[in-house]
Amino acid sequence: METAVNPQTQKQEFHIAVLMFLFFFLVIAVFQLLKPLKSGLFVEVYGAEVELYAKLSNILLAAAGVAVFSLLHSTLPRQRIIYVLSAFFMGSFLFLASALTTPSPALVWGFYLLGDLEATIMVAAFWAYLTDIANSLQAKRLFGPIGAGGVLGGWLGVLVARLLLEQVGAEGLLVVAAGMMGLVSGTIVYAERRIRQASVFRPATKLRLVPKDEPSGPSLRTEALAGARLVLRSPYLLAIAGLMASYEIASQLLDYQFKLAAEKLAGVQATQAFMTDVYLYANILAVVVQFFLVGFVLKRFGLTTALLILPLAIIAGSVGFLATSTLAAVSLLVIFDNGLNYSIQQTGRESLYLITSPDEKYKARAFIQMFVQRLAKGVSIGTMIGLGLLGVTAQYLSVLTIGVMLVMVASGVYAGRHFARVSNDEAKSHPSVVKAPIAQIQAHVPAQLAAG
Repeated sequence: METAVNPQTQKQEFHIAVLMFLFFFLVIAVFQLLKPLKSGLFVEVYGAEVELYAKLSNILLAAAGVAVFSLLHSTLPRQRIIYVLSAFFMGSFLFLASALTTPSPALVWGFYLLGDLEATIMVAAFWAYLTDIANSLQAKRLFGPIGAGGVLGGWLGVLVARLLLEQVGAEGLLVVAAGMMGLVSGTIVYAERRIRQASVFRPATKLRLVPKDEPSGPSLRTEALAGARLVLRSPYLLAIAGLMASYEIASQLLDYQFKLAAEKLAGVQATQAFMTDVYLYANILAVVVQFFLVGFVLKRFGLTTALLILPLAIIAGSVGFLATSTLAAVSLLVIFDNGLNYSIQQTGRESLYLITSPDEKYKARAFIQMFVQRLAKGVSIGTMIGLGLLGVTAQYLSVLTIGVMLVMVASGVYAGRHFARVSNDEAKSHPSVVKAPIAQIQAHVPAQLAAG
C-alpha cells in the first residue's frame, strides 16, 4: 500500500504540478495554434503534393534535432536547455510575424518546418525535464494531471487560432505564440525556485568538468547514435518504435487525403478556417477522451486495449472512406486520428516506458519520438509519391492505411503483453516497494485531480 503523503509535501508538489501543467499546456498550445496556419499557407501556395516534399525535409531536421537535443542535455543544466530552446523559438516567431506580410518561398518553407520543429523539440524537452525533477512515486501522483495540460493546451491553441485569425491574421497569432514561449521560460524560472525551496524534488545537478587526461565530452555524433543502439538491442523498444512508426505512416496518409480534399476550398483564409475547425473538433474529442475514457479503459481493460483503440478506429474509418471518398468522411478520419492519438494513445505509449531503464527513458525515447517518427513520415511520403506516379488515387491509399494499422495492432499487443508480464514480475519480486506499473498508468489521467 502506498505511503501517505503529508500535507506539506502535498502543498509543495501541488505548486510544481501546476507549473509543469502550464509548461506542457503552453508547448502544445503553440503547436496547435500554428498548425492550421502553416499548413493552410503551404497548401494554398504550393498544394498538397508539394507538401509531401516539405515533410521529407523534416527527416533531416529531426536527425539534427536528436543530436542537438542530446548534446544540450549532456552539456547544459536542465533549466538552461529550456531557456535556450524557448529563446530560439520566440525569436523565430517574432521574425516570421514581421516577415510574413510579404511571404517569400523561403519564408513559407521556413514557417512550415519551424512549426513541426517546435513540437518535436519542446515536447521532448518537457518530458526530459519532468522526468529529471520527479521520482517514481511523484510520477504516480502527478503525471496524470500534468499530462492533461497538453490536451487542454491543444484545445485552447486551435480555439484561439479559430477566434482570432480574421481579427489579427497569421502575423498576430505568431506574436501570441512568441509570447507563450516567453511564458515557458518564466515558468521554469519560477519552478526552479520552488524546487530549491521545496526539497521534495530533485535539484538541478552541476555539470562535471572533463579532466584534461580524459576523452573530450559528448559529441553530436555519439549522442545521436546512443538512442539508436538501445532501441536496436531491445525487442520491447522495437515494438514501441513500431507503434510510433506505423501510426506516423498512417497519419501521413490520412493527412494527405485530407489536404487533397481541402484543396477544393477557395482562398487562404477559407482553407485555414476549415482546417482550424477540423483540428478544433479533434481537440474537443481529445479532451473528452482524456477526461472520461482513458481512466476507465486502463482500469477495466488494461494497457493493451488502450493501445488498440486508435488503430481499430482508423481501420473502421478507412473502410468508410473507401466506400464514400468525401471531404466529410476524411475530415472525420482526421478527427479520430488527432483526437485519439493526443489522448489515450499518447498516454498508453508513454506508459510503456515505466518498465525501462533511465537511459532508455531519455535517449531511446528521444530517438523514437524524434527520428523514428520523422523517418516513418518520410517512408509514408515516399510511398505516396511512388503510388501517385503509378496512378493510384487518394481514395485507395486507405488500403495501405488499413495494412499499416494491422502492424500497429500487432506491435501494441506485443508491447502490452510484455509490459503486463514484467510489471507483474516486479510486483511479485518487490511487493513492499514496487506497485504494479499499471497502477501508475491509472494515475495518468485527469480523473485523479479530485483524488489529489
